[in-house]
Amino acid sequence: MSVRPTRRSVLLASVLSAGLALPLTSTAWAEWPEKPITVTVGFGAGGTTDIAARAVADVVSRKLGQPVVVENKPGAGGAVAATALTKMPADGYNLVATTSTTITLDPQMTKLAFTPEDFTYVAAVGQFPEAFIALPSKGWKNLSDALAAAKAAGRMNYASSTSLDRMVTAVLGKKVGAQLVPVPTRSGAEVVTQVMGGHVDLGYSSGAYFPQAKAGEVAVMAVLGEKRLAAFPNVPTLKELGYGISSVNLILFVAPKGVPADVAEKLYAAFAAAGTDPSVVALMEKRALANVVETGATLAKTIHSQSADFARLIEEAK
Repeated sequence: MSVRPTRRSVLLASVLSAGLALPLTSTAWAEWPEKPITVTVGFGAGGTTDIAARAVADVVSRKLGQPVVVENKPGAGGAVAATALTKMPADGYNLVATTSTTITLDPQMTKLAFTPEDFTYVAAVGQFPEAFIALPSKGWKNLSDALAAAKAAGRMNYASSTSLDRMVTAVLGKKVGAQLVPVPTRSGAEVVTQVMGGHVDLGYSSGAYFPQAKAGEVAVMAVLGEKRLAAFPNVPTLKELGYGISSVNLILFVAPKGVPADVAEKLYAAFAAAGTDPSVVALMEKRALANVVETGATLAKTIHSQSADFARLIEEAK
C-alpha cells in the first residue's frame, strides 16, 4: 500500500530542507575574496608609487587567489583617489595606493574631504629616500654648509616639488636665519634637472636623484628620514645635523574605514607577505626605497604619530 504525501508534509519538508541549506550558503558567501580587488594608485602611471603598487599587487593576487586590478587616478598629490575611496563600501574590494604624507600632512596644509580617521590602514611597503641635493662643485660637505652659504648670501633658491619640502625649508630657514626660496617644479625628475643645470643651488627630491647621486653627478646633502640611507651611509639625517626634523614618507595601501576584522586580517597577511617577497624586495632596492613593511594596528599607530609630528612642524614653520 503506497502512502501519498500530503500538501502539508511536502511544504514542511521544503522548509526544513531550505533551513538546513542556509548555513552552508551563508558560509560560502562569507568566504572573502569572491571577486577581483581594485587598487587605485593616486599618482600617474610609471612613477615610483605606481610601479611599487603593481609589484605588490601581483603578489597579493597570488596570496588571495583573486585578480588585483591596478588603476590610476592622479590628482592633488593623491588626494583625488583618497577622497573617492572614502565614498566606497568598506568591503575590502577597493583600496588606494598613495603616500603617507597624502594622509598625514596634506589635510593639515589644505582643506580636503578626508582626515587620517577615514581609513583602514592595510599596509606600508617601502619608504621614499627623501633628501636635499646639490652639485658637487658647490664644495659643501652637507646641508649645514649649504645653509651657512644661504645665510651669508641672505637667500638661496631651491627646487621644490612638494608642500612637505616647503614646510621643512621654512623651519630650517627660521632655525639658521636664512631665506630659502622655493622654485616650484612638476616632479622629482625636474628637480634633478634644475640642480644639474645650475638653475638652483639646492633641490629636494623623494628619490629621483638616486641614479645621478650614485654616478657622482649630484651630491646628497642630508636625508629627511630617521635613519641614514644604506646607499649613502656617509650622508647625515636632518636630526643628526641638529635640526630636530624628520620626515618618513611611506608607500601606503589604505581601504575605507570599517573593513570587517576578518577581511582586514586577510589583507594584512597578504600585503605583509608581498612586502617580503623577493621580487618586491629587489624592486625596492632598484628604486632606492627602504624595505619597510608595516600593517594593521602597528601601521595605524605610525600614521597617527606622523600626523601629530607634522602638526608640530607646521606650528614651527609659522
